[in-house]
Amino acid sequence: MTGRSKSCKKPVAGIILAAGCGSRMGTTKQLLPFENTTILGRVVATANASMLDDIILVLGFESGRIRRSLDLTHPGMTGIHVIENPDWNKGQSFSVAAGLKALPEDFGGALFILGDQPLVMARTINSLVTAFQTTDNWILVPRFQGKRGNPVLVAEPLFSHLASPAGDAGARVLFKEFAHRMQSIAVADPGILKDVDTPEDYTKLAAARDESATP
Repeated sequence: MTGRSKSCKKPVAGIILAAGCGSRMGTTKQLLPFENTTILGRVVATANASMLDDIILVLGFESGRIRRSLDLTHPGMTGIHVIENPDWNKGQSFSVAAGLKALPEDFGGALFILGDQPLVMARTINSLVTAFQTTDNWILVPRFQGKRGNPVLVAEPLFSHLASPAGDAGARVLFKEFAHRMQSIAVADPGILKDVDTPEDYTKLAAARDESATP
């Protein structure tokens, strides 16, 4: 993997979870148009613009079409490592485990980014990474107006707890057990609460994007 080397303390990798089929959407939601790219293209670009030290993109369903839609040969995108999860249809936790398996041993944390949340801002990612690098917390989650959202940052001591997949739970399985090592970070980013599961969600996403772009 090509390191991006943006930080020197407790390196953090972004693991973009984009392997699902989006059955409730009725089409491959990763490829839905968004701004001048796609939903997943926007997520990848945002992660690439952040202070993450490496980025792992986990694909599964329609991986060939999705790879072709992303310009990963662009000089600014060559540090993104794409892997495939053959068990993508068994739940998100299998993509979490696959992403962690691809991490170099010296990484101190992993930020799990949902591939259907294109409104999440790079500054939100940076806030989570900075908080992780300056505290001893093992789980960091963003919060907007009192509501907890995604992405979620998990420290290396907890990686082993996510190595054995358990359906669609993802990193949420750690919240209760390790609440004493969890920190909620207030962010001015409603995008952490907005994902795309249905056609209605996609319509609302476009409206939220237009609203945020209004002066």
